[in-house]
Amino acid sequence: MARGSPLADTRGMDESPEEMEQIRREADAIDPYQYRRRRRFMAAVALGALGAGLVWAVLELADRRRNPCERLRDHFCEKGAPTPECVNQTTIFKESIEDPSPKMRSFIREQCLSKMNRLATEQGVKVR
Repeated sequence: MARGSPLADTRGMDESPEEMEQIRREADAIDPYQYRRRRRFMAAVALGALGAGLVWAVLELADRRRNPCERLRDHFCEKGAPTPECVNQTTIFKESIEDPSPKMRSFIREQCLSKMNRLATEQGVKVR
């Protein structure tokens, strides 16, 4: 077949020039990148949600890692003036860190945690 010659299986067009113009307008209105943009948007939303979940998990784990006796001490000593409860919790906090026996330190921390839970249930006070 010679270069530039029409193909053997092509026939004349069945569409009128008006129909061809309508087809061109419809073809120009089609967005070939629509689904790619949608997929990228959904990936960005998913990545943002994953990042927010990761930040929440890290903050939650950091909060749980904190010594419950330290949290109680901070709660009772937040007003500035050393109250008897503040002095008591400061002493308990020091014992929860400095006691030579790991079992005793663990027991003291469990006691602080149970006090936090009791404050939450009986008085409705949330210790942060």
